[in-house]
Amino acid sequence: MSAEIIIVLLVILFLLVSLYREWLWPPVIFFISVVVLTLSGIITPQEALGGFANDQVAVIVILLILSEIIRHSSLVDKMFDAIFSGANSVNSFLWRMMGYVSISSAFFNNTPLVAMMMPYVHSWSNKNGISPSRLLIPLSYAAILGGCMTLVGTSTNLIVNGMAIEAGLEGLNIFDFIYVGAPMLFVGFLYLLFFGKKLLPDTKDMVED
Repeated sequence: MSAEIIIVLLVILFLLVSLYREWLWPPVIFFISVVVLTLSGIITPQEALGGFANDQVAVIVILLILSEIIRHSSLVDKMFDAIFSGANSVNSFLWRMMGYVSISSAFFNNTPLVAMMMPYVHSWSNKNGISPSRLLIPLSYAAILGGCMTLVGTSTNLIVNGMAIEAGLEGLNIFDFIYVGAPMLFVGFLYLLFFGKKLLPDTKDMVED
């Protein structure tokens, strides 16, 4: 193998191990990797900085800002109270939560959406004597599955679209992913509702420790 291939493999190994072990803050880990690849001549400085000028990255930042604004709004709890009013059982709450999250995640970034929902879901589970793990895991999966339906639903779709445009290919439309994403969401939805509750852990709430 050439020296460049060895360096790339070492950088990938560094990324995987350091992210898994949480040695450093993720942005720092990626920054170190980019610096190593740049100093070794594998990528040019223009290529290293090119991502900051990518339109799709700017869209991701805007979506994060919008989601964060909504998360801190005083109307959020009132909106959740209206959505989940009358949900007195785990199944009824799961139906509403997954439906709301999956649709919302198609148009908002997944991470802030889950962060916005977590306190409410955690509070509801404690009030009803249910382990939070039985609700928080489906919350995360619903956000991931819903985000796969549209171009803006996940950061990955936006980045791939930007790379396609830079390569001279035609850009993707916002609903081009729905033909694959919608069946994935449907199957995942049914699986979590009918089989997931048998597999999800019923662990003690760690916040109470």
